[in-house]
Amino acid sequence: MTLAACQAILAMGIFFIALGVTFLLWNRKELKTYYNSKSAQRDLKEFLTHEPERTWLNAWQIGGRVALLLGILLALAGGVLWLVLYS
Repeated sequence: MTLAACQAILAMGIFFIALGVTFLLWNRKELKTYYNSKSAQRDLKEFLTHEPERTWLNAWQIGGRVALLLGILLALAGGVLWLVLYS
């Protein structure tokens, strides 16, 4: 395995870590925006109890967790390969 391949794996890991963090922050913003818009309406039951659950609001969170996990694994694999093969 060449040095460029190890660096590419490490770069993909860092990219997915950044993507995961971005998705998690985006999810926080979307939740806040959605429930703040609900607070301006007359029916406050959903705002107070968050029922019924809106599963689409958790999509960014799930995607962020998956991307973060994948990024950590890729970064570890790229770093270990780089250290083992080229030190």
